Amino acid sequence: MSIKMYKEMIDANYPKYLEGRNPSSHYDPIKELLARGGKRLRPTLCMLSCDAFGGDVKDALPTAIAIEFFHNFTLVHDDIQDKSQLRRGEPTLHIKYGVPIVLNAGDGLYAISYQVLEDNEEILGIKKAWRIFKEMIDMNVLLVEGQAMDLGFSGTKEKEMSEDTFMELLRKKTGVLFKASARCGAIIADASEGDIDSIGSFWENVGIAFQIRDDILNVTGKEEEYGKKIGDDISEGKPTLLLIHCLKSCNTREKKIIMDNTSIPYDPDGVKKVIELYKRYGSIDYAERRAEEYMRSSYDILDKISLQDKEEIRSFAEFFIERDK
Repeated sequence: MSIKMYKEMIDANYPKYLEGRNPSSHYDPIKELLARGGKRLRPTLCMLSCDAFGGDVKDALPTAIAIEFFHNFTLVHDDIQDKSQLRRGEPTLHIKYGVPIVLNAGDGLYAISYQVLEDNEEILGIKKAWRIFKEMIDMNVLLVEGQAMDLGFSGTKEKEMSEDTFMELLRKKTGVLFKASARCGAIIADASEGDIDSIGSFWENVGIAFQIRDDILNVTGKEEEYGKKIGDDISEGKPTLLLIHCLKSCNTREKKIIMDNTSIPYDPDGVKKVIELYKRYGSIDYAERRAEEYMRSSYDILDKISLQDKEEIRSFAEFFIERDK
């Protein structure tokens, strides 16, 4: 089955979990965000993993939809915490509807993501359904720890973080959801324990490379394609490999330029100054190299997995990091 078909299955089936729910003031923002599209990468990954190990992708559909709802919950809360202006090319939900309503909508997505998993008891049996639930909970704990690390950095003016600590942040905030998505698909397909661990590690590394690449796109992409303001990671003071590398490399005067333009309302002129420093000190190129290192490491893991056809997995992984939006 093709990647396109997985996405079509997700888009055709997720609305049933939102039908007939009230009040509309709560569910309309949820439906709007999901209807804006998105790449559906993480649920597609769950279905691809299931398919690759010989499972029935229909059995993975509730889990995939739960993963997509959960991911969108994180986006809603991220946008509020970061004071982001755009999401998927349109005003963020909290800008449109206000923080109280949208905070509650995010909580609603979180709750429904676990409610959807109830379907797994009948489809997969109680033992496997419980294991999927445990994968989601364990991922959830690590993800919010990663977000706490992110907020701790963003909320300070010092902007001090080692590269090792930053990579652990990426693993927790981004990598673990990729990992859980792949592991859930493999579990549903009855893959071996070794293959479940390996496919999870493969996609965790891809997830880290994906996030590094996303941070690069935030300063090099085109707003109409990227769907968010270019350089808003800078004004929001978010930890990125580009920022950490540049702060290590630049002089005291240049550090002050960076500090003066982080954790403040979006200023396109200030953002431009910081991006110029990234270019001057090779921070963008350095981040690209680190993303490539993670991809090479992931391919070494993939080569050891007992799958006859790995090409679709490899192609999907390459799509993740070679995208331009």
